[in-house]
Amino acid sequence: MLQLISKLQHNTYEKGEYSDEQPRDVEETIKLIKDFPWDAERALTDIQLTGPSVTIQDSDLNYIKLGLYFNGKFCVYYLDKSNHLFEYHAPTISEACNLVEDFFNSRLDLMPFEKHFFNIGNQPHFNSNDFVYRVKPARVIAFVAFISVYLLFAVSIFVVSMLHIGNRPFPMPIFLSIIAIGLFIGYAVSVTIKGRNQYLQISRGNNVFSYGFDEQRIVIYNKADVEEIMHVTAIRDRNVGNVRIRFKSGVVIQPTMLIHDYDLLNKFPENLGIKVSYKQNILSDDQNAFNTKLNLVDLLFLTKNKIIY
Repeated sequence: MLQLISKLQHNTYEKGEYSDEQPRDVEETIKLIKDFPWDAERALTDIQLTGPSVTIQDSDLNYIKLGLYFNGKFCVYYLDKSNHLFEYHAPTISEACNLVEDFFNSRLDLMPFEKHFFNIGNQPHFNSNDFVYRVKPARVIAFVAFISVYLLFAVSIFVVSMLHIGNRPFPMPIFLSIIAIGLFIGYAVSVTIKGRNQYLQISRGNNVFSYGFDEQRIVIYNKADVEEIMHVTAIRDRNVGNVRIRFKSGVVIQPTMLIHDYDLLNKFPENLGIKVSYKQNILSDDQNAFNTKLNLVDLLFLTKNKIIY
């Protein structure tokens, strides 16, 4: 009997997040649809492509997705392999299941469906995302470039200002400063290279997530064990800074250069009851942006002191 991949999405999940994904025949899929807690998840749920739903995929990468609609109805989405999206509002779950049976039998009639004319960004709502975050090479290059340009500019201004004081020979303090700054840039690059193998796997709907400074030290954590999330922010931008996650056991982890702070905070729903503290950095915006780029130094310090396991 034909089996197609089906998967579930609940109201706490984010775009591309699914569970119970496996091949099922038509009878198993219909049972999966009827057993889904539609009424429980209908309250306070936005009507959109990502939401409480059951999604089925065929071998040609066509999708049919059953979601919620207004007034107790169900919205049936059909996305073909060419990224054309169609939508139909079924008054009952039984009619929606009939469309699923037609999909299994390759005889789905799209005439009653309404075709969407704008088909941008549809597939991420149907495809499964693994939510694995790694340091992108472009971020490492941008980090090194930022450090180099920032410090070399400061050194140039300092050197020019000093050389204008008479016709004295090149001052030894300036020479030593240039060497020291060069060593600092080398150290910052070294720290960045060491942090390039960080691994983070986390999604909003799953309470279990994984983090490691490299793939040999990946540890599985549970959001229920988080005591507090500390977010140090800039003066003007609440979402620029760094995030430290402290567990009830005293362990602290700090994913760096992997995911934007706001996106990471959004992985922890409010219903978990986790305390989130925002500490505003009293430094200037330029200094804070510079320190944000250097938070890998803090990460290395935490690692050496065995705060990260």
